[in-house]
Amino acid sequence: MCAGAAVAFAQESSTETQKPASEYKDSAKDMQAVELSELPAAVTASLQGQDYSGWTVGKAFKKEKDGKTVYKVELSNGSETKMVKLDADGNKLKEKEKDKSVQ
Repeated sequence: MCAGAAVAFAQESSTETQKPASEYKDSAKDMQAVELSELPAAVTASLQGQDYSGWTVGKAFKKEKDGKTVYKVELSNGSETKMVKLDADGNKLKEKEKDKSVQ
């Protein structure tokens, strides 16, 4: 009987670790925090380029998407903050201004 309970518990536990489909759509949930020193040289070079002159790099995250690594970096310049998504080659995929008053 104990073995049956252990098997039932193991099955129950494994189903709990599966994420619902809605969680996969939320990119913040599957992003992995990375140290700035772990960013690829191409990403670092893009962040130090003319487009982001005066901006300070804050947090950085990465995730695998369609077999490719995508990096999401938080930048700040005074009271302004924005999030930039870059591919491993440092190409900008998306940029979004963040409104601190909403937070």
